[in-house]
Amino acid sequence: MTATSTAAPSLTRDRRAVLILLVALTLYNGTYLVSWWLSSPQPPFGDFSGLWSFGKFAALAGAGIYDPFALAAYQQQLDPSLSGGGFPYPYPPTFLLALIPLGMMALPAAYVCWIAVTFALYALASLGRDWLSLPGLALVAAPTTLINAITGQNGFLSAALLIGGLRLLATRPLVAGALLGLLAYKPQFVLLMPIVLLASRNWRAIGAAVVTTLIVVVITSATLDGSIWLQWIARFPSYQALLQANQSSLDHMMPTVIAGAHSIGAPPAIGYGLQLILSCLVAVLIWRASRRGIDSGTIALIAIGSIIVTPYAMIYDMPMVAAAIMMHWKVRIDANEPVPPLEIGVTVALGATVLAMISYSVPFVAVILLVGMLLSMAGVLERGGRLADRLKVSPPAAT
Repeated sequence: MTATSTAAPSLTRDRRAVLILLVALTLYNGTYLVSWWLSSPQPPFGDFSGLWSFGKFAALAGAGIYDPFALAAYQQQLDPSLSGGGFPYPYPPTFLLALIPLGMMALPAAYVCWIAVTFALYALASLGRDWLSLPGLALVAAPTTLINAITGQNGFLSAALLIGGLRLLATRPLVAGALLGLLAYKPQFVLLMPIVLLASRNWRAIGAAVVTTLIVVVITSATLDGSIWLQWIARFPSYQALLQANQSSLDHMMPTVIAGAHSIGAPPAIGYGLQLILSCLVAVLIWRASRRGIDSGTIALIAIGSIIVTPYAMIYDMPMVAAAIMMHWKVRIDANEPVPPLEIGVTVALGATVLAMISYSVPFVAVILLVGMLLSMAGVLERGGRLADRLKVSPPAAT
């Protein structure tokens, strides 16, 4: 029996074991989500009720969406259980182009439509025509998918725009630039884009991103309110102050260096200093990778790096990390290369950490795991190991 023939049954067994595990995780996610729905969470449908109310209110009040008191009063009319609270709207006006149509629907229908459509875009951007596959099932089974579905947040949309835009850079740079321009609805996730586009010399994509932003400014100003962008700019400092005032209640859900430093009581300068060091490291890795071309491996690095370099990210923003890991492993498997055990261990630990962060504070653990995964994907740890082997000195031969 040849080595090839003995390896084939082993690969089949491994694939079957992975399939069983992913199906079990998918069933768990589905069961948990249904039980969460039936438990009548307050507010209904998690954070999505806030997104839905943004769309309804913006259609009525335009730039009034940036008046937190008027917005909160309206939200309390929609849901009296908020009892004096509410969801402020910190996003640029761009996001309203997606939210206003949702606000025209009933809340349950809007929630189902939002999750279904954004997840479909996420899967399509990550896998293309291969979304009906084992990697597609991995996206469904990922803990980040469950978290985003429970919160009803925009993690699928952000990942779809980032990954989809990067995938199209080589073949359709104008469409790619437009998608990356739309990603600026969450400005913290475009921090690496200038590095990526300049390093890969995608001038047409840069132009398309700028033009898309200008078009969105014109559309939102003409259809909603001529002063809406000025209102967002004027209100932005107050949202930053509100975030800082509520930082302690958010730290446990933020996989960032700054949140970790804040949660252990470290001075802000330490958090910002560590953030700067890590961001510079990531920027160098992304620049070097982008210079070689924007392939699936580079996209995976950019997706994970985008979470590491931002000072503000939540666990529901991490579907892009799940997609990055899946894309990276798919490349290795298609090339008949083994997935490093270190990456498997980091992935399991990261999934457990993200789930724990729903309720508990685990400072720095998520960001350490993300940095470890990034270094492994970039080949830094592998090259370091090869260098260490070369530096070893053999003992003298016995005489």
